[in-house]
Amino acid sequence: MVERLPTSRTGRVVALVILVVALAYIEAAVVVYLREVLAPARMAHFPDAVREPLPLLSYARLEQAGGEIASLLKVEVIREVAALGVLFGVALGFRRRAGEFLGFFLLGFALWDIFYYVFLKMLLGWPASPATWDILFLIPVPWVAPVWAPLMVSAVLLVTGAVVLRRAGRTIKTKKPLGAYLVILVGTAGILASFFLRTSEAFGSVPQRFDWPWFLAGWLLGVVGLVWLLGGSSSRRSRL
Repeated sequence: MVERLPTSRTGRVVALVILVVALAYIEAAVVVYLREVLAPARMAHFPDAVREPLPLLSYARLEQAGGEIASLLKVEVIREVAALGVLFGVALGFRRRAGEFLGFFLLGFALWDIFYYVFLKMLLGWPASPATWDILFLIPVPWVAPVWAPLMVSAVLLVTGAVVLRRAGRTIKTKKPLGAYLVILVGTAGILASFFLRTSEAFGSVPQRFDWPWFLAGWLLGVVGLVWLLGGSSSRRSRL
């Protein structure tokens, strides 16, 4: 008898957690390999090596290198797209009713990001602290920020995904709160601005400071917009 995929929401959430935690470990393992390839001399001096933000170091060396090593940068960009494709595909496959796709995607993305740093800490002892700088994405240009910034974003996405899943298929208020979407959009722009403003400084060195006012303002606006969007009374089927 062929077993079916879990149909209950709880079963699908458990399956999602298993998959994204495994994906996070694979991503962390790739960083371990990059560290071995790009900084072999430092492997013999582990305490000194972890003081540097490894992904920034790796990106700078990839940019400065030629030939086969430089081609790793293209591989890394495609790997990021592939990881997002996995999250997208899983959310698409696990959805059963309106709202579940968004809920599964946000929940999966947040857990993937959080456990990526958990596994890096376990495998490399990196990041040394939440204030350690990292390259978050390379698409379309490098996003740079201290580790605490993406973790704060992931915390919001985790809660949002859980709320969306809990309400999936239920009803929401009739009038779409367009103002909430605008607030979320402006907040997202502020967060992205904080990630992009120091990109030019990350080539071969650690940025001098993080533009936390931009990030904090954007993060707070995003939270306000999400509370506004998700906190209303209900009267029709969700289309999230």
